[in-house]
Amino acid sequence: MKHSPELLVYKASAGSGKTFTLAVEYIKLLIQNPRAYRNILAVTFTNKATTEMKERILSQLYGIWIKDKDSDPYLQKITEELEMPQEDIRTAAGTALHYMIHDYSRFRVETIDSFFQSVMRNLARELELGANLNIELNNMEVLSDAVDSMIEKLDRQSPVLYWLLEYIEERIADDKRWNVSGEIKNFGRNIFDEGYIEKGNGLREKLRDKDCIKNYRETLQAILEEVQEQMKGFADQFFGILDTNGVKVEDLKNGSRGIASYFNKLQSGKLDDSVRNVTVEKCLDCPDEWVKKTSPIRNAILGLAEKELIPLLNESEKYRSRNNMLANSCQLSLRHVNNIRLLANIDEEVRELNHENNRFLLSDTNALLHNLVKEGDSSFVFEKIGTTIRNVMIDEFQDTSRMQWDNFRLLLLEGLSQGADSLIVGDVKQSIYRWRNGDWGILNGLKTNIEAFPVKVKTLTTNRRSAANIIHFNNEVFTAACEVLNNIYKEEQKKECKELKEAYNDVCQETYKDPGKGYVKVEFLSDTEDMTYMENTLHHLGEEVELLVAQGVQLKDIAILVRKNRSIPLIADYFDKNTSYKIVSDEAFRLDASLAVCMIMDGLRYLSQPENRIAKAQLAAAYQNEVLHKGIDLNTLLLNEIDDYLPFDFIKEAEQLRLMPLYELMEKLFNLFQMSCIEQQDAYLCAFFDAVTEYLQSNSSELSAFITYWEEKLGSKTIPSGEVEGIRILSIHKSKGLEFHTVLIPFCDWKLENETNNQLVWCAPPEEPYNAISLVPVNYSTTMAESIYRQDYLHERLQLWVDNLNLLYVAFTRAGKNLILWSRKEQKGTMSELLANTLPHIAKDGAGSWDEEASIYENGKICPSPVPVSQHDADNPANDEAKPLYYEQKPLYCERKPEVYEQQPVNRLSQKPVKLPVHMESMLHDIEFRQSNRSADFIAGVDEAESSQRFINRGRLLHTLFSAIETEKDIDNAISQLVFEGVIGRSETEEEIRNLTQRAFSLPQVKDWYSGTWQLFNECDIIWQENGELRTRRPDRVMMRGEEIVVVDFKFGKPNKKYNKQVQGYMQLLVRMGYVAENIRGYLWYVEENNIEPVYLTPHPLLIINYQLNHGNIPPTGRPRPLRQNRKRPLAHRHRFPQQTCQSVLQRISGN
Repeated sequence: MKHSPELLVYKASAGSGKTFTLAVEYIKLLIQNPRAYRNILAVTFTNKATTEMKERILSQLYGIWIKDKDSDPYLQKITEELEMPQEDIRTAAGTALHYMIHDYSRFRVETIDSFFQSVMRNLARELELGANLNIELNNMEVLSDAVDSMIEKLDRQSPVLYWLLEYIEERIADDKRWNVSGEIKNFGRNIFDEGYIEKGNGLREKLRDKDCIKNYRETLQAILEEVQEQMKGFADQFFGILDTNGVKVEDLKNGSRGIASYFNKLQSGKLDDSVRNVTVEKCLDCPDEWVKKTSPIRNAILGLAEKELIPLLNESEKYRSRNNMLANSCQLSLRHVNNIRLLANIDEEVRELNHENNRFLLSDTNALLHNLVKEGDSSFVFEKIGTTIRNVMIDEFQDTSRMQWDNFRLLLLEGLSQGADSLIVGDVKQSIYRWRNGDWGILNGLKTNIEAFPVKVKTLTTNRRSAANIIHFNNEVFTAACEVLNNIYKEEQKKECKELKEAYNDVCQETYKDPGKGYVKVEFLSDTEDMTYMENTLHHLGEEVELLVAQGVQLKDIAILVRKNRSIPLIADYFDKNTSYKIVSDEAFRLDASLAVCMIMDGLRYLSQPENRIAKAQLAAAYQNEVLHKGIDLNTLLLNEIDDYLPFDFIKEAEQLRLMPLYELMEKLFNLFQMSCIEQQDAYLCAFFDAVTEYLQSNSSELSAFITYWEEKLGSKTIPSGEVEGIRILSIHKSKGLEFHTVLIPFCDWKLENETNNQLVWCAPPEEPYNAISLVPVNYSTTMAESIYRQDYLHERLQLWVDNLNLLYVAFTRAGKNLILWSRKEQKGTMSELLANTLPHIAKDGAGSWDEEASIYENGKICPSPVPVSQHDADNPANDEAKPLYYEQKPLYCERKPEVYEQQPVNRLSQKPVKLPVHMESMLHDIEFRQSNRSADFIAGVDEAESSQRFINRGRLLHTLFSAIETEKDIDNAISQLVFEGVIGRSETEEEIRNLTQRAFSLPQVKDWYSGTWQLFNECDIIWQENGELRTRRPDRVMMRGEEIVVVDFKFGKPNKKYNKQVQGYMQLLVRMGYVAENIRGYLWYVEENNIEPVYLTPHPLLIINYQLNHGNIPPTGRPRPLRQNRKRPLAHRHRFPQQTCQSVLQRISGN
């Protein structure tokens, strides 16, 4: 019977063996066809997951082939599902492994970004992208450049300037910061939001109409004013009735706090439903509620209420709700309307910069492919990306965005139509990357079929990670939490929250390990007399760690998870000051946390800016304290001569250091400051020098550019930490995919909503006149619920509920043996409230105990860390040749270390890397490479002394030198630079050139030229047009002082009259540029002869004509000779041109 293709969807809760399942499904295809890897595309979301998946597949194929017992679970599962003999499976596994290793490039397990990037490159021509396209990963760097570029272009006529001013005024009115650049960059992030990307084209089209925003504002502002006036009219009418009838507010029941407060709120523009309180409800139909029982004018007020006030209140309420909706809709729509123009301008600027730099944002890949597929023929796309893909496997599917799914969906359908199955693995409960456009609703919606093909959903129900008590705790907590949120939704909407219930319908997991094991503790804290809630939490956290260590839990098995990164420094600082325990975080492994690397960077800062005393002082302090161990503080250095605290050679060689290439300069600094003496810096230095090498592949050695790159990007790069004896601390987002023996969660009290900072929701207004702009950014708030954006509000609230509940789920399911958390007492609308309502019920059901007075829930006993496996119990390889080498921290020695290889499993492809010590040294030698331009002579075997055609001949060398000198002070630096670059190669040549230069610069006229009092144009081209072609000439040196102009040409041979014409040509060009001929002087400087020869300007024939027409004689330009066309009479007497004709001819000659 023929197999019907289907899409298999695995819903895999935390710890349920997702990676195991994916690997099994992949290997099954290989067992059936050992070359199937050529037709399989497996997609993950991170490079780490990609590496893990590849290693898992290869190691298990190898393990199955060689009968490794660790691969038995895979073999059993495959045997059970394929119903094949185990020997046949082993043989097929070995064959598939052999094929894959020898055809590795077609083994496609890659990230989703990598896949779409390869698609884009294949479609580069169709998308009109350059062949050498640069893919940019860092959106924020590009955005920052675009905003800076936009601000730089501003002038008084720029409309962007007015938009910016309006934006600043809005910020000031809201009493917020108005740092233009920073705020705009933050707002500009929205151009990468899929909501904006998908509908942004329509918005950009609308904005082409310059009056679009203006008209939109005017229309909505008019509605808003009309609404507010109408409601104020009801208030004015109310107070007018009271005045007319001689009734004061105090005469009414409850005075100003009674029904009068309702009308006061209307007058101030407050129209929401909170205005209609209990008092208003009573006053709507009961006159007695308007007046005090003891009022002397009770009867008058009762009559007034019945006749005028109650009808007025009812009329007001009739319009209030509708007007509130209109007012809110207008205010929400107008709130960011000015910024829409700004955003569109930033978007355009980003596109221009990308085009100029032949750059494409990786984040745009999805959108471009999405549009291509939507508008074109999808089969064409598949032809381009490779028709060989039949089976698609997508991991972590809950993090897929809507656009990514639209693109993948076609690929899946293509494979299914060819009769091949595809696989999706994900867990809605672990979707925590919505800010990266992840949409858990896609996985939630895959139920029965995808077009004509069936969808088969399987749920992995067994948790193999956590102990039984932790699994039971999570089952109860998240079932109850889901029910609480569903009840809130049902109360408002009068129906079940179907999406939420479906997302968490598989939350209950079965236990895999022994029941009764595992420890859970939840403690609720608050402010005390001595400590704030934060201090109290940190105190309890420190005490708990002490208790865990005493109970046998190792520090490396403890992880502290936090909701926000800003909590990490607080916790790390507390442990540093109050405990002896080491805290390990990614922040600790950043390159800018390395003392040696920071010393190198301070050295570069000082060399780049010698006046930077702070950098110089920091460098000196680090050298004195960390290398020489002298204990000198920064203030002492700043108040004294800093040079005295730095290495003598560093100060002495500072000028030469500035001329060195970047990489060599860093090595030199490493040696000068003896950084090899600073302990535990080698790993940082290796990573740093690797990063510098990578940087130099596409950038120059310019110091200031590298310092900027360090501050913006490189400094925050982290190095792999490996296993470090210390407590790990990381954010919940970073912990996803990891597991820890013991998990501690302080500050477990984040809100169910509004955890985002001024979250913008991109809304498509559903009705006129609001939809005059097709896409409007709206601030998420409860106000949206009472506006035309109600449905957007309900959708966003559900998203926030799931986001924040998922964060809790990810945090709780990282724990293997011990889970301990602290929350805040009596915090409504937070995780604290959810837990406080749930835990007593869990305890009542017999799972753990709840102490009402202390507000502590506890279940089980603390589980100590596992004892390491004995080396004698480990499997030993039979083949001695397989023993890995163990490198000791000694130069050029290595030896086998038996106890290391004894711990290695039989499976060579699953061996864990052995941790080896790293030591970095930089050796100085007398022999060194020097940059040279003489490679051609060297290859040809021409000696320096014999080479006549090389660049470094005497004349050209001297010309290069003299061109580089601007003032007399530059001579030494210019010669040193040429020596460094290898242009001056021998010490004799250097000495000879120094003597020649010293003699040449002794002439008084030369001293004046190089005095620094002239405006200098050194080796600058003069460009002009002749016969329709652009031509250029380059004088050696042009100097201007006042109206005086001097042209100098250097010559290093014998005097020659032909050189005069060359200088005269330069002078004539300057005249044609508009400079006055009488002020131009030319000179030939014969340097070897130590002689300066003046050159006189010979006027252009047409210049003479023009001059005669105006002055009647030949211009006084030194010693001109009469120019004659023939022997009879001068040219000027032969043709008398009108002045206009002469000028037009001159214009044609000059190309104007």
